Amino acid sequence: MYLCYISRMKLNSRKAVAFQGEHGAFSEVAVFDLFGKHTKTEPSTAFHNVFEKVRSGKCEYGVVPVENSLGGIVYQVWDCLNEYDLNIIAEAKVKIEHCLIVNPGTKLSDIYKIYTHYQAALQCDKFLKQHPSWTIENAYDTAGSVKIIQNLTGDDKFRAAAIASEQAAKFYRMKILKKGIQDAKDNFTRFVVLSRQKNKIGNKISFACTLKHKPGTLLEILSIIKKHNINLTSIHSRPNKSKKYKNHFHYHFFLEGLLHDPLNKFLSEISQKCETSKLLGLY
Repeated sequence: MYLCYISRMKLNSRKAVAFQGEHGAFSEVAVFDLFGKHTKTEPSTAFHNVFEKVRSGKCEYGVVPVENSLGGIVYQVWDCLNEYDLNIIAEAKVKIEHCLIVNPGTKLSDIYKIYTHYQAALQCDKFLKQHPSWTIENAYDTAGSVKIIQNLTGDDKFRAAAIASEQAAKFYRMKILKKGIQDAKDNFTRFVVLSRQKNKIGNKISFACTLKHKPGTLLEILSIIKKHNINLTSIHSRPNKSKKYKNHFHYHFFLEGLLHDPLNKFLSEISQKCETSKLLGLY
């Protein structure tokens, strides 16, 4: 069972909605929760492929994960949010239940190798530590790891397992050995919807900025956030790849918060204190 908490009403799309991974991925589950179970979906190998499909117009929307309650921030997605001129227009929080999936006929004692996405491995750390002899092979997607073990041949086919969703096991007609192997029952991933269009209304904002390299600049930004009555819910940083590293690193800061005052006044004031600033979404 999947639980989904959505920031706005159900969306509709005339085109396929892009997501990262194979059919049965948790990102596809989020697409169905946001747009409806009959929505056409467009699998993508990497996160930047999702952004490219939306930017080019091949897909009207894309759905990508931005953070997990156990594994933390999905950094590649935040880098893409900063790089591409797209907008977050909605979000959904989906409860994640990981399953140990094998080819029919495989027993737990047969397994020596696990295929999964690194985020899923982080979320199932306690379970994996109970089996120290298993080798972990990183896959580009949880559902993709099920496809990998399905296509194995010989003895390897019955000695490998994948960590993925119940939906992925059903899609590929594979066997679930164990359900709920994540570290905590309350394991949620937050997904956002990407669009070329901007929302005109919303009560939450996401934005990125770079700051001048001197004492107190972050405090100035936080003071403006307080002044405009924004309830800050998240702040993290990523290295700024466009800057040359000499004596110190340069960073992009990503901030999110609940908005109460007019957006334009806040953006105008914040841009005057930042080297660069970018609104990532209003939703």
